[in-house]
Amino acid sequence: MTGPMEIPVIDLSGLNGGDEERSRTLAQLHEACKDWGFFWVENHGVDGVLMEEVKRFVYGNYEDHLESKFYASDLAKNLDNNADEADWEATYFIQHHPKSNIANFPEIPPPTRETLDAYIAQMVALAERLAECVGLNLGLPAAHVRDAFAPPFVGTKFAMYPPCPRPDAVWGLRAHTDAGGIILLLQDDAVGGLEFLRGGRDWVPVGPTRHGRLFVNIGDQIEVISGGAYPSVVHRVAAGEQGRRLSVATFYNPAADAVVAPAREAPAYPGPYRFGDYLEYYQGTKFGDKAARFQAVKKLFG
Repeated sequence: MTGPMEIPVIDLSGLNGGDEERSRTLAQLHEACKDWGFFWVENHGVDGVLMEEVKRFVYGNYEDHLESKFYASDLAKNLDNNADEADWEATYFIQHHPKSNIANFPEIPPPTRETLDAYIAQMVALAERLAECVGLNLGLPAAHVRDAFAPPFVGTKFAMYPPCPRPDAVWGLRAHTDAGGIILLLQDDAVGGLEFLRGGRDWVPVGPTRHGRLFVNIGDQIEVISGGAYPSVVHRVAAGEQGRRLSVATFYNPAADAVVAPAREAPAYPGPYRFGDYLEYYQGTKFGDKAARFQAVKKLFG
């Protein structure tokens, strides 16, 4: 499918083909989830025009509302003193489902809200399609992941990583795994910086977007449901001296009250537990060891 350190690129149009093509595409997804935990998708069903409009919104919102505040922040003014406990990023989080918090952002005009709604509807459809593939590839009912997450929590982290005068002193975002389920990333098309740890040894750079692709990675809850077959992967963002980097990450996660557990017996993994309990514990352990977090959750909640 790719070279030894080339991130898999999966053409999802194969899911609409005949039995042989669909089976081949499912097999490619299985290998990517099992061996990598992250991959690119193309022909994913998300409109390219919408993707560009979302990027324009993020750039404009940053310039108008965030940039001056960021460089006036304590982090920017005292970089040497804060580097170990902070991330060089300007971010905000918009919740879409089951309840929207867009009203908390009066600076976003109604036409842009309509664009975001259309974009998120297509991203959710993509996430649900991938969730179905995960279930099928694990030998589970196609609806297993979707049912386990229901009603899913969907939210987007909009992030800008500004040029940093001391990229040696701080990370754009420190190394971590994602707490939730399936993460869909609209990645910068010019500036790199995102890196994933493969096999616990090699940091693999995720280059800028090409050909309208989206980037996908697996979160902790898919690892738990799969009993470790599909691991969530540690990743980080390097700070850069040249250029600003855009990141629009949409999270397809379980509801806070959804109960998560391995689909089959998996003694090393916690469950059943409420995702909200996991998430609360994760907030204080995000940048720590995932295996230790799983064991603590198992002891506390599972």
